[in-house]
Amino acid sequence: MKKITIEQRHQGPFGSANGGYVAGLLGDALRGAPSSVRIRRPVPVGTPVYVYRRGDTAFIRHNDQTVATAELTHASIPTTGFVPVADVLAAPDPDLDLGMFADCFVCGQPTPDGLGVRAKALPDGRFAAIWRPDVSRHVTGPKVPAVYLRSALDCPGGFAALTANRTLALTGTLTSRVEFLPDADSTLIVVGEATHAEGRKLGAVSTIYTDSGELVATASAIWIAIPGMEVIADAVAVA
Repeated sequence: MKKITIEQRHQGPFGSANGGYVAGLLGDALRGAPSSVRIRRPVPVGTPVYVYRRGDTAFIRHNDQTVATAELTHASIPTTGFVPVADVLAAPDPDLDLGMFADCFVCGQPTPDGLGVRAKALPDGRFAAIWRPDVSRHVTGPKVPAVYLRSALDCPGGFAALTANRTLALTGTLTSRVEFLPDADSTLIVVGEATHAEGRKLGAVSTIYTDSGELVATASAIWIAIPGMEVIADAVAVA
């Protein structure tokens, strides 16, 4: 068992930890293997939590409650297709009312602490971001850590799912696989796509590529829609 405190900068909405970052922590607990993470309750920031592993399962506990779990998976995890850098640069910013994500570690407004994965709206309904990891702030070695790769997989797929279903939502599950750790000075492309909806469960796939199209990591997610909270505007369409 390991006692940790998730820093405030790693937050998602409502002051709880970002879902992708939680998936990254639990993925590290499972030694980087493909894993399926379920967030049962908001994972707090700024207060001690306990991370531990039992066989093929890892847990985060807070106040004697299990708030997130991860299990090793052998299931096939889908990808969404590569988008060239030029196409991402040509795409518009999304016109979305996402105020509750303004301080998100992954996709929030530019800050020294955030990853800066700010996805743009593609004409086919997908979202894509150019991500250049901040070597000085987030990467201390020659490679991008898996915890940040899994973090970056969270929001672009969420943007696609929220837009397709016109509702705000929170990460419920994230099933991910990391193929390799790219160099810290890499230019990466993160692509998100909505897949399906069943009641409040909204499906999405997100994939990270190098700028030359090499697969780095991929994830499938289920986002849980928040009743009564609609997306105010659609993503800007490209003629």
